[in-house]
Amino acid sequence: MMVSGNGGFRTDVNGLRAWAVLAVVLYHFGVAGFDGGYVGVDIFFVISGFLMTGIIFRALQDGALQQPGAFLWRFYLARGKRILPALIVLCAALLMAGCFTLSVLEFDELGDQVASALLFLSNIKFWRGTDYFTPGVFNIPLLHTWSLSVEWQFYMVLPLAMMLVWKIRPSRQAMLTALALGAAVSLGLCLYQAEMRAVTAFYLLPYRAWEMIAGGLVALAAHRPPRSQAAAGALQLTGMAMIACAVLAFGHQVWPNWRALVPVVGTMLVLAAARQASPLTNWAPLQWTGRISYSMYLWHWPLAVGLHYLELHRDPLAIACALALTFALGHLSYALVETRLRLPLERMPRYAVAATLVAGCAAVALPVLLIKLEHGYAGRFPQDVEALFASAQDRDQPGGCEIVDHGHDKGCQVGGDKLSVIVLGDSHGGAIFGAVAAALPNASMGALNWTLGGCPSLQGYRSVMDAPQRCSRFLAWTLDRLRSMPANVPVVIINRSALYMEGPNEDGLEHTLAAPPSFYFTAPHATFSAAFYKEVGDRMVETACAIARHRPVYMMRPVAEMRINVPQTLARAKILGRERELGVAIDAYRQRNKQVWAAQDAAHARCGVTILDPLPYLCPDGTCHAMAGGKALYFDDNHLSKHGSRYLTPLFSSIFTGPAASATPALAALRH
Repeated sequence: MMVSGNGGFRTDVNGLRAWAVLAVVLYHFGVAGFDGGYVGVDIFFVISGFLMTGIIFRALQDGALQQPGAFLWRFYLARGKRILPALIVLCAALLMAGCFTLSVLEFDELGDQVASALLFLSNIKFWRGTDYFTPGVFNIPLLHTWSLSVEWQFYMVLPLAMMLVWKIRPSRQAMLTALALGAAVSLGLCLYQAEMRAVTAFYLLPYRAWEMIAGGLVALAAHRPPRSQAAAGALQLTGMAMIACAVLAFGHQVWPNWRALVPVVGTMLVLAAARQASPLTNWAPLQWTGRISYSMYLWHWPLAVGLHYLELHRDPLAIACALALTFALGHLSYALVETRLRLPLERMPRYAVAATLVAGCAAVALPVLLIKLEHGYAGRFPQDVEALFASAQDRDQPGGCEIVDHGHDKGCQVGGDKLSVIVLGDSHGGAIFGAVAAALPNASMGALNWTLGGCPSLQGYRSVMDAPQRCSRFLAWTLDRLRSMPANVPVVIINRSALYMEGPNEDGLEHTLAAPPSFYFTAPHATFSAAFYKEVGDRMVETACAIARHRPVYMMRPVAEMRINVPQTLARAKILGRERELGVAIDAYRQRNKQVWAAQDAAHARCGVTILDPLPYLCPDGTCHAMAGGKALYFDDNHLSKHGSRYLTPLFSSIFTGPAASATPALAALRH
């Protein structure tokens, strides 16, 4: 039953839920024209705040404070009965599917996701390391439960806050004032944090609460429908237009920002209009979709993840089938789980309801515990598949090298005490550092790792996404420390330079090519233009030449980027019985890195920087390979694995002994 702020069923609210879930589903399935469909979650938040505030306020008017414990029990159990049964079934189904499809690490991670979802802590879990708008999210089957966690956390706080306000001053006006103040504070925090740390603003309740409180303001301020049907119609039409604008016109951006006011205010207007017979919300298919919207939301995201697993996420027929399956599973879940379990739970005493819900969670938690104890249950796949999955962890992970955070460099040196080479760069430098260290001629010599992920060797680099400017501080620190280093110690500069020059090229990030560059030096650029290329190239040359004034400098040509996760893609193909080959044609590599090569050549001409070329070692026959010797050369889509980086050890040996005698061993290994 959809209960409104006035206690009755609201067809307009049900229709809004339908539009919200359709926007989210079409966005996640990559349907063209719905690039702003993620705002469907914002619409859900407003609706939830509207409904919950109305329920709590009516209860307070009816004397809930006389028995606050009993009221809270009823309120929380009602939310649990609504949310948990379908979520438990989904988690159980995903655990069974994951046993046959996921690697050890992925299965172990799924266990964490299930536990976080059932404890309503998913938003906190994903806040710690998952950007919602990156392609990697399609490997996270329960990512979408972050919004359920935010809502549940809001449900925990809202009745307590409203009870406190009512106790101090039991009036609608006082409640409106308190909620408006809370919304203003939350919105201010959201806008501030979106500029500083967008992921924090996206996932955490304090920065999202204003959207739900906005719905609560409507429940209290617009508790009676407009008297004029014309006014109601204008309100609804304006609100729906604002929602449509957000869904159809908003693209990938920092979210939520001030633009989130568009769908939020639009939803508020539709709710305030309270039109029950409008075709915009009361059309029969919309009403049916609204009823099953929660179950649709639960099931659609794992299906989107499945499309990516099967590499069918660009296949229109596969997408159409996934959409149909979303409706089918949503209906089945609504009919067999949400509805069929509701009546028995309604008839139980409240303690029995709580015990039943806890038992259901425990039934899913037990296999999760076993998965964690067995560390993902290794041995579920043939040995070659397990080996490919394991390649994702075949990486150099030198510890203690977070220079900006720790302010030291000793923990970054490996080998002997005699410092003989410094590797400067981003995560590509970190991935290849082991190959440089392995090239040291004797055990007394040491290599120093000065690399920091996402931080290119470009003086004056300023990120629009990182207000503290961690990369600028890192490079300033390294350049300052270099002044105290012996002049005969060479520096090897290794970066994923094409990323900074041309933008990302991972599968699923094509939209970023139309966005402005994510960094600047003096003033932001609107596009990846000739002026931008020149400025980045000039900074690349200036930085290398500034270091070369005092010591030998080597710059390595970028390694080829595979665009899709190599170990994961190859292992999944084997599970599905497919033959899959990955590689990048040398011509495509040269086109992607044309601007980078030009800048490196300019550094060589201007100040004698030595260029190190990995192509003879990794791209021997016109193709840059993703596998060699039966193992993946990459641990993801663009970083060389330890296995892959060791093919470059002869290249780095030339730093200490002169040009490598021959690349034949690497070439032969790659060919086989």
